[in-house]
Amino acid sequence: MFLVLILFSCFLCKTSCQEPDKCLSGYMTDLQSWVDRFGNFTANVDDESKLDLFGIQSPMLKIEQHLKEFELKGYDRITYFSMAKCGLQSVPEVFNLQYHRGKRIAETLVYITFYGNDFSMKYLQKKNYDDALIGINFARFNDEKILNKEYYQHLSSWGKGFQDVNFENLLQLDLRACGIQSLGSSTFNSMPKLLMLYLSENQIHFVEANTFSGLKNLRHLDLSRNCALDDMNRPISFHFENRNEFRGSKLVSLDLSYSQFGNHNVPLFKDLKHLKGLSLCFSNLRKLGPKPFDKTQLRFLEVSGNKDILNTRSIFSGIENSLKVLYAQEVGMKSIDCLYNLTNLEIAQLRKNEIAALTPNVSITLKKLQVLDLGHNRMLSWFNKVISMMPNLKLLSLNRNNMNIVTQEMFEDFQNLSYVDLSNNFLLCSCSLRDVYGISINNERTERSLIEFIDENDGSVFFNDGLRYFNNAITRRQNTTNLSANRTLRIEKDFRARGNFVLLIDKDDTYSFRCLMSSEGKLTNVDRITNCSYLSRNYDIEKKVKREWRLFLLFLIPLTLLPTLLFIYVYRKNLRYFLITIKNTTMLSLINKDEVFNDTTIFNYDAFISYCNEDRAWVLDYFLPHVEQDCNISVCLHERDFQVGLSILENIVSCMDRSRSIILIISKRFLLSQWCQFEMHLAQHRLLETRREDLILVLLEEIPRRLRPNTLHYLMLTKTYILWPSEESERNLFWKRLKKRIVTLKIKHSENVSLA
Repeated sequence: MFLVLILFSCFLCKTSCQEPDKCLSGYMTDLQSWVDRFGNFTANVDDESKLDLFGIQSPMLKIEQHLKEFELKGYDRITYFSMAKCGLQSVPEVFNLQYHRGKRIAETLVYITFYGNDFSMKYLQKKNYDDALIGINFARFNDEKILNKEYYQHLSSWGKGFQDVNFENLLQLDLRACGIQSLGSSTFNSMPKLLMLYLSENQIHFVEANTFSGLKNLRHLDLSRNCALDDMNRPISFHFENRNEFRGSKLVSLDLSYSQFGNHNVPLFKDLKHLKGLSLCFSNLRKLGPKPFDKTQLRFLEVSGNKDILNTRSIFSGIENSLKVLYAQEVGMKSIDCLYNLTNLEIAQLRKNEIAALTPNVSITLKKLQVLDLGHNRMLSWFNKVISMMPNLKLLSLNRNNMNIVTQEMFEDFQNLSYVDLSNNFLLCSCSLRDVYGISINNERTERSLIEFIDENDGSVFFNDGLRYFNNAITRRQNTTNLSANRTLRIEKDFRARGNFVLLIDKDDTYSFRCLMSSEGKLTNVDRITNCSYLSRNYDIEKKVKREWRLFLLFLIPLTLLPTLLFIYVYRKNLRYFLITIKNTTMLSLINKDEVFNDTTIFNYDAFISYCNEDRAWVLDYFLPHVEQDCNISVCLHERDFQVGLSILENIVSCMDRSRSIILIISKRFLLSQWCQFEMHLAQHRLLETRREDLILVLLEEIPRRLRPNTLHYLMLTKTYILWPSEESERNLFWKRLKKRIVTLKIKHSENVSLA
């Protein structure tokens, strides 16, 4: 007789098995109330209906005694049966034992738990193990390594105690944490009414043909947290001997979270025509084929932790009208395009991805969406209304993104929401942000409701943690009035600010909703923003200048069209200089005169350099040797020159003010850094406030328009920048131009100080 050793699966996972957090499907204890996480009966199980042998070693020697005690107490029906943590190596043949008037134990059992035993079949003799090494079979089936069936029959023999027993009333079977490696074809054949089968926390990796075919009433199958390892300590993915294992199945929910399911098993879903809940949370899947869920009725789907799993065309084809809850955390999403036309989707949890913007053509199709969680993404401020296109949206989470300002369009998008989370963003203090805060305070007087499904739940056995997660966040939220002493913050009537929302800030995160006062260079509470009126609101300077310039031209052209055209042609060079002067004068007139630096200001550094950590090597290997050593220029480098003990904000503002010029080393990686974007934004503000124009832009690579933030785009339109050449021969000219500009600024300031 030949036995075969388990080799390894064709699908390798990148992480080892570990105890996970909850997924959307929750844990088995969320589905039922008769057994706890560790195999103990709960208080809901009364003594009159249970036979509890929990923790008794060698229970076969004591079961008859317990049966007699059960009868002596006048109990006549065993509904609950436990042999949890009894040190068993296989299911014992006890279910045909008789008690009260000749009843067999199996006749009345409804609930059974064998939690925490050892059904791994490790007691197989070493000789059989050695035979397995000789009998290795490398036959292939759909590119998988098929192993000797006889060996797996031995691994499945733990369930012989279920055979030849009719469990005519059994509804739930708990086989968690039993070290099971293989499921046999005859293990569950005698359980015709079984509804729920819990097989989590095992090492299952082989399923014989027809294992589940006899379970015609099975509604919930839990195969979560199964992680078997091969002889090289690598996780092994599932192998189903029958490619049509679930044909005819009436499964409503399937939990595969934290198990090595494998892409080769995805076609099994096509036979699950009644499936409404599926958890593939951290199941080591990658990009799926087209229409993987087409034949199902999925309402609840979790795919979190599977990189690029949603980067498949038509991934949701066939379930557009049924899917209600989607959890897709840490899947590498760069946009929400895959959600197009999910008309019944109500909850979308898309945390920890790479989403930077929402697309209107997708948003307008999400007609029933109530919760949109975009926390820990790369969302930027937007300038066109997009959220208001989702008419039923109640909760929007933008926690920990890359937003710097609250635009008027964002403010209008928020108005009809119930809850908004803007915490842990690097926001600049503005009147729009203050209005968001003020509206939240005013709305604290109204009673806030929890979120419910638009369509009544269908009573699926699949545990949906989606609503509970967000309703818990609502319950735990901090009252906005507790964030400030100003509890009667008033919104000016002439601005007509309105909204129905409150801020969603956790009680344990009191300081997460603060803003940066650019004039002071420090974080402050939002309520400290000076009262805003319609005329004093801090509009974007670039937009305001452009608007005023257009008005000026519209007034001037009708009056002097022909003379002006002639004048422009003759004096076009002088006119260009004149227009630039007018523009600068207009911008400078907006700045506070008290913050102007004079020519006698003494600087500690010749240049302040801002760069991202990924470009550090270029700065150290190229920039500093050419600038500091060759030109005797004093450069302020944050990792070398920041003062110990001061906050980062104070160091940045102080060093900018003590430097003759500011040099921004721009790259695509620079634009992905919140701190770098902040330094760029702050540099623009500080130079405008101090009437200085000593800003040098160095581009390490071409930056397409679509990747430029508004601040960078504005600077590139108004400042001459220098591009790092890719050709070695052109770099001497690059350094010559750059050094000339820096030295010129240094000499200019030195002469002004000497004259003073």
